[in-house]
Amino acid sequence: MKLTPDQQASGLESLADRAVVAACALADAAGPENWSASAVEDAAAALEVLAGALAHLDPECAEILSVVPVAAAAVLERVEHARTGDRPQDDGQGAVGTSTALRQALTGHGITRHRVHQLGAALVTVTLDPADAQALAALLVQRNGIPDQARHAEEGWGDGPAETAAAALAEALAAHGPSAYARVLASGQVSAGLTPGAARSVVAALGSRPSAGPRTGRRRGLGPGYKGLHTG
Repeated sequence: MKLTPDQQASGLESLADRAVVAACALADAAGPENWSASAVEDAAAALEVLAGALAHLDPECAEILSVVPVAAAAVLERVEHARTGDRPQDDGQGAVGTSTALRQALTGHGITRHRVHQLGAALVTVTLDPADAQALAALLVQRNGIPDQARHAEEGWGDGPAETAAAALAEALAAHGPSAYARVLASGQVSAGLTPGAARSVVAALGSRPSAGPRTGRRRGLGPGYKGLHTG
């Protein structure tokens, strides 16, 4: 990592200082009863954008911060479920041992370039190269019995290899839990987030024989990840 001397970064420093002031004002005003759905959405978007900006420092920083957009999306998911009153309940086992089992299951199928993170008891994330994400999606398709997804790629599903792999993985993971999702990070890698229960379902599927029966899953949309929010 190579940093610019402070005197040459006055413009950026001014913007960062204003961001801190705004964040402090928000924290002072925030309380359990003060949040609205739109306020949570804006705050989560700010977290994701700031993490994305810091992720450009170097690949290592991008990896460290890779959990932020996934965690922000999980918070939004939780808020939405709370708003509609249909928040799913975990089975009580938490995430203890789940991340280790997922690592072992991936390694057992030759997917060794992965990073699994356990964020408390509510979220497990896995970061993969696009090729490995596509390979995992294909494995889950075989186990889940989901119809062949090759047609999606032919229709231009995604803007590139990473986007297509994320879309395929998101659809394959949807069969294991409605809160599972996948997105592309600015590093070009694919990061997926799922509940501990969904992660255990994935582990079980990877250890089972391929299924021949059809099964459908709900496709989740892709978030902007570290590529920023495009407006205009």
